[in-house]
Parts: sequence; structure tokens; C-alpha cells
Amino acid sequence: MPFATSEGGVKIHYELEGAGTPLVLMHGLGGSLESWKQAGYVDALKDEFQLVLVDSRGRGQSDYPRTQEAYELRTRVVDVASVLGDAGIEKAHFMGYGTGAWIGWGITVYMPQRFLSLALGGFGPAPDPFQGGTVEAHFGDLWHKFADEEQEVVRLQFAEAARFGGARQALKATKLPLLLWAGEKDPHFATMLGAASMAAEGSFFPLPHKDHRQAFQDQDAREVVVECASEFFLAEQ
Repeated sequence: MPFATSEGGVKIHYELEGAGTPLVLMHGLGGSLESWKQAGYVDALKDEFQLVLVDSRGRGQSDYPRTQEAYELRTRVVDVASVLGDAGIEKAHFMGYGTGAWIGWGITVYMPQRFLSLALGGFGPAPDPFQGGTVEAHFGDLWHKFADEEQEVVRLQFAEAARFGGARQALKATKLPLLLWAGEKDPHFATMLGAASMAAEGSFFPLPHKDHRQAFQDQDAREVVVECASEFFLAEQ
């Protein structure tokens, strides 16, 4: 079971599956690397890419720091780079959903040189990405499924992500190809669409009639995302 050591000695759990050009898969706020397996992305992508599945700090089998500062965006980008270094990977594509996409926006700012392209869904570079909402409201009924320890660290991650001021300057300057998507019922839809038009190398596709969770979990949405993302990544090898 591989672990990379990141800033502060934090252990980041990851798994490798498949063969081909490396592709990092980064889950959302309440998920883990298992989320990609459960939603069918791993089976759909592993024949064309070497998948680098990462448990973000504070989730899955990675370490659980207990301060908000430990979840700062630059540190989260360093976590991904630490995994690539531990796995002996020089460059990779990156695919993130929800706060996994937030980490992707951080890549455009802090470490674009380690990545070939970014495919980001369901989290736009907005000054107030959660629109002033609470973590309980964000998760709804799912919030009570977290253990007390999980609620503590998810609160910290939510609070840090809520401080995110966007990546608008990086959007204009980065040369990384960007593929963006969101469900039409996702509060991030308009921000993602606007980010694509602002980016030098950005494109966007919508998922009609889908909210934030459906745009990741529903089979028909996953099939569209996999098809669009695979075509995008293969064009950017």
C-alpha cells in the first residue's frame, strides 16, 4: 500500500491502476479514491491510462491533520506532486471533481510544470465557491453519515476551500489545456462556463439536467465525462 510523504510529514495514500500516460484522479470533499472506483471511472479509464488514485489529506487512508492551515491550497498541490515523485512520474494529466477540481485550479497557480492538462468538474474559480453556505447544507442528509472525526476534518477542509479567491489571473496566463464541465443544476455551472471562456486554452461541456452529485455519480453522466475527457487527454499527450 503506497504512501507519499508530503509537507509536515503528512502521509498521502495513493494507488496505481492501468497502463499508459499517467492520469491523476482527485476526488471531492466528502469522497476518497474509492469514489472513482464506485462510480465506474477506473474501469472505464484504466485500459488507456496509468491511473494515479489519490486519497487527499484528511480523507481515506491518508493522514488527518487537525488545523485549517494544513489544508491550504498550495499544500494540497504539493501533496499531488509528492505522490508523483514517490511513484517516479515526471508529468501527468489531472482530473478532479468538486474540491478535487479546486486542487486543479491550484495547479494552474503553483505547479503547472508537472502536468500535461487539466480536466476539472463541478468547482469553479469563484470568489465564494460555496455561496456563503454551511458545510451541513452542502452535504445535506449525507452529513450525518460521517463519523465525528471525519466531520471535524471535513469542516476544516470546507473552511479553507471557502477562502479560495479564484484562479482568474492564472486562467489567462497558464498554457495548460483545460477541459471543464458541470451539471446544469450545479451552482458552479455559470462559473465553470465563464472560466472556460476566460482561459487561453479552455473548453467546456454541460451535463443537462444534472446536479452536482449526479454529474459525477450517474452512469450516463460518467459515460459522457469519460468520453470527452479521454479524447481530450489523448489529444494532449
